[in-house]
Amino acid sequence: MLKKDVHDFWEQESCGEAYAIGSERAEQLRSHARTRYALEPYIPAFARFDEGSGRRVLEIGVGMGADHVEWARHHPALLVGMDFTGRALDHTRTRLHVERCESRLLRADAEHLPFADGAFELVYSWGVLHHSPDTAQAVREVHRVLAPGGIARVMIYHRRSIVGWLLWLKYGLISGRPFRSLDDIYAHHLESPGTKAYSVAGARRLFAGFASTAVTPFLSFADLLQGAAGTRHAGAIDAVVRRLWPRWLIRRFFGSCGLYLLVDARKEPAS
Repeated sequence: MLKKDVHDFWEQESCGEAYAIGSERAEQLRSHARTRYALEPYIPAFARFDEGSGRRVLEIGVGMGADHVEWARHHPALLVGMDFTGRALDHTRTRLHVERCESRLLRADAEHLPFADGAFELVYSWGVLHHSPDTAQAVREVHRVLAPGGIARVMIYHRRSIVGWLLWLKYGLISGRPFRSLDDIYAHHLESPGTKAYSVAGARRLFAGFASTAVTPFLSFADLLQGAAGTRHAGAIDAVVRRLWPRWLIRRFFGSCGLYLLVDARKEPAS
């Protein structure tokens, strides 16, 4: 039931679709990409799209397809993109056509990847696996389909984040439920039903099957109340809060309290 709820949520609107502005489809997609990388300029540095050149690459959760086109532009030996929703695949298919890029796209479940063991050298997923009802199983599948020595670059949500505290303030404290857990807050008020967030230690446990794992908390544009972040939770004072939000202070002193956990995990090499 939860998996269907997650599917239905993202089938209504892909992540970032609000930034697809323009009268023509091509301009809408390019507008989305421009805004995405303006708000999140750190994505290319984390993904390292150029490292896909000549490699077998899988992206789990293509969404609007901006990152997927970047992978395609670097000419992997094989590029596969998958998503749980037809809407996201339609966006990505159109974007690939507009940009004259190629990839194999398919609808699939991250908990049951339809690929052979060791099929890919690099697996990338940005903000997707924490929406899967069984995230641990999805991570095990990432490990399985990676070749020995392969790399997984995955972003999942950070439990102790500014976003989490803002949501708790609204849906916990102000709502008269001060003892409501952050886990419950994330599951009901951050994107699709059942969304999860992890501590740094929890993320390391999640990727414990890998030979090495680096986990780095990172401030998101949502922590800084930029772009359309938080608009579904907007109230009467939202505009005032956004104008007065101390972004310089947050960047200076709360960099470890970002919503994102950037995970770079490597599978054990062949013996």
